[in-house]
Amino acid sequence: MKSVLRCAGQVLVVACITLALDYVLTATLFAAQKRALAEADAGNWTVYLPAPYHHDLIPNRQSTRVWGNVIYPWKTDQYGFRTGTCAPGEADRDRDAIFVIGDSFTEALGSTYEDSFVGLMACDAAKQNKAVWNLGVASYSPAIYHRKIRAAAEKLGLKPKEIFVFLDLSDIDDDANVYRIAEDGTVVTAANPGPQKPMSTFDLGQFMINNFTSARFFYDLYLTSSFNYVNSTGRTRARWTIDPTLLDSWGRRGLDIAAGNLEKVVDICREWDCHVTLAVYPWPDNVMAHDKDSIQVTYWRAWSEKNGVRFVDGFAPFFRESAETVMRKYYIAGDVHFTEAGNRLLYEEVRQGIDADWRSPSGSRSSSRNKAGD
Repeated sequence: MKSVLRCAGQVLVVACITLALDYVLTATLFAAQKRALAEADAGNWTVYLPAPYHHDLIPNRQSTRVWGNVIYPWKTDQYGFRTGTCAPGEADRDRDAIFVIGDSFTEALGSTYEDSFVGLMACDAAKQNKAVWNLGVASYSPAIYHRKIRAAAEKLGLKPKEIFVFLDLSDIDDDANVYRIAEDGTVVTAANPGPQKPMSTFDLGQFMINNFTSARFFYDLYLTSSFNYVNSTGRTRARWTIDPTLLDSWGRRGLDIAAGNLEKVVDICREWDCHVTLAVYPWPDNVMAHDKDSIQVTYWRAWSEKNGVRFVDGFAPFFRESAETVMRKYYIAGDVHFTEAGNRLLYEEVRQGIDADWRSPSGSRSSSRNKAGD
């Protein structure tokens, strides 16, 4: 027993010395890299601030952010909208406005603005003298969408001609289980019904990666391994469409609540004489389960038809190749968000669904163009 304890003690001492040397070398020889990673990590959280509709992006912020092993530039304009090439500015406020609302997929975590589907929409619409404003923020849901839309219109002093809603699978969980409306009308979380606070800024795992070169090496090795794609699946927030237990537990309730909140977006457009386009898209769990004719598609297609909303089935293009190919080509390894190719694939489906015409035609807004199988 003494020899075992002695051996264990020696291993612990060697490990501590190795980590200490690693920390010192990282702080000296790799100081620039350490500083860049630390700034990117901090940027993941310091860009959000509390708002009456729970949270928003800090205006006039430019930083580098990190998402997995993706390090990318990130910038907001004076109104707190993510911005980049083709994004509108003050000089474009007299152009017909298009609002795009959604969650982290729309904010485009892990992607430059220019490679995001909203950025691609903005460049295409600009050719028709339209201004696409990105209202998307991570962890948004329909409970927030209609409130953010009104707040954005007030900030800009204009009303949009078109509103694109990119409805995420996690939105159903958020509306069912996460967000609540307080007595004063503000949006709070069920777990934290009091005044909203900024998100936590410390992550032990990220601290190790930022400060120890060995941790960064093994983390990067893990992220680039084929095994890491397994971590893209098994997400409850997506599996409610394929798991009857989750669907019965909160999925149907979440759909009903989300529908009521999205009807408020439709009401806004009736008030403002604008139009709504609703798009849905899959997570890796749906792809691997071959959930092409998902309830997320059938439910919202029927809802769109009922409410005179143009509908784009963004599930369809992700089932035109094998599931393994789709996972590696269109999703960030170990994550659920899109790669550059995934963003472009969704953008192309939206563009096809509106016939590449960013003007708002009158009449029925429902479209059968993107039904599954087309």
